[in-house]
Amino acid sequence: MGHNLEHWLIPPMRWVMTPRRIRRIRDLPGPNLIPPLKVPPPWTAPSVGPPPELATVPGILRDDDAETRAFAERPLHDWFRTHPEAVRWMAPHYWRSFLPVSRRLLRARRAIHHTERHNLAPPASHPAGLDQEQLTLRLKEEARRLGISAVGVAPYDPRFTFAEYAGRNAGDRMIVCVLEQPWAATQELPYAGTEKAALRTYASLLERMVGLASWLQEQGFQARAEDYEGESIYIHYGVQAGLGQLGLNGQLLTPQAGSRCRLAGITTDAPLVFDSPKDFGIEGICDRCQVCVRRCPVGAIPAARREYRGVTKAKLNTKRCFPIVTQVAGCAICMKVCPVQKFGLDAVLAEYRASGQILGKGSDELEGYDWPVDGRHYPPGQRPRIAEELVAPPALTFDPARLAPP
Repeated sequence: MGHNLEHWLIPPMRWVMTPRRIRRIRDLPGPNLIPPLKVPPPWTAPSVGPPPELATVPGILRDDDAETRAFAERPLHDWFRTHPEAVRWMAPHYWRSFLPVSRRLLRARRAIHHTERHNLAPPASHPAGLDQEQLTLRLKEEARRLGISAVGVAPYDPRFTFAEYAGRNAGDRMIVCVLEQPWAATQELPYAGTEKAALRTYASLLERMVGLASWLQEQGFQARAEDYEGESIYIHYGVQAGLGQLGLNGQLLTPQAGSRCRLAGITTDAPLVFDSPKDFGIEGICDRCQVCVRRCPVGAIPAARREYRGVTKAKLNTKRCFPIVTQVAGCAICMKVCPVQKFGLDAVLAEYRASGQILGKGSDELEGYDWPVDGRHYPPGQRPRIAEELVAPPALTFDPARLAPP
């Protein structure tokens, strides 16, 4: 019924969901009606490493020369600026998840955009007697105090910044910030309430990042927080900072919550110690699991990785994925059915060591989902029949080939 209601109200929501009217929502007087996300429990590192048969490479296999050539031949572009016609088609479909949290989210985005204004003139040199390790430790302690689940530091890389934002970085470091998304709501995917929880998580993350950027500025450094819609490819930085590995579903899988978290970044000139990529065994688990490959309603996830722009990855079929994500409550079944997301890496590794099996694979607990379009439950081995108008909606008039993800 919720899916039908959303569908019926899309025409009037095309009038509501425009940039000008959304800004009016942001500027309404009074407090935010949606409270901030509760501080999640602190994350801890995995208790043990992967067994030898699951080991691959730290982070992800990549070819630096090929990445540089790809950047020179085809720089990355901001999706929202490149496809305004697709954004206009997409926006009304998100009214159920967006409008309840819109004021808090939009105010947080405005505060993020203003962090750059609070930078003082760059000092001739950094404060004397600075201990890089201590500064890095203090930064991570401040992030934890603010309620950010995890932060990692990676070298800023212009190859992973969208061309529209080139040169805006505040320094040569990227602090990638992660906030865990509520567990219970995520297990209901695909569901508009989960999308609302995701946007609420983004709002809380941005609010906390404003505090972290301000802390860096108080220490005498430049800091510029970026919006969650992205000026940079944060999955790249999450991998480089050792916060997780790239899953077959194209998402950053953290050991603590899989992809059930939201990412954004802060560039800074603070001389923080770089973190490094790690092999958690996640790629090895993905190769043996492949539940997301089998459960994707439109078969948009390939089972094998290949090199693309210098990165070895499972390149998603965005032409099939994007229309479904937009029209079916955000879809994200690939997130829901990931055992690392549902159980955490420690539990998945413990089951693998004990039985050689992937925890939850083949069970309805992990693989089953309710499909909003027809209201049916689909257990393991069954997938909904997808109407052609869902995959290729007539109103979506743009070249899908331009949707190729970075």
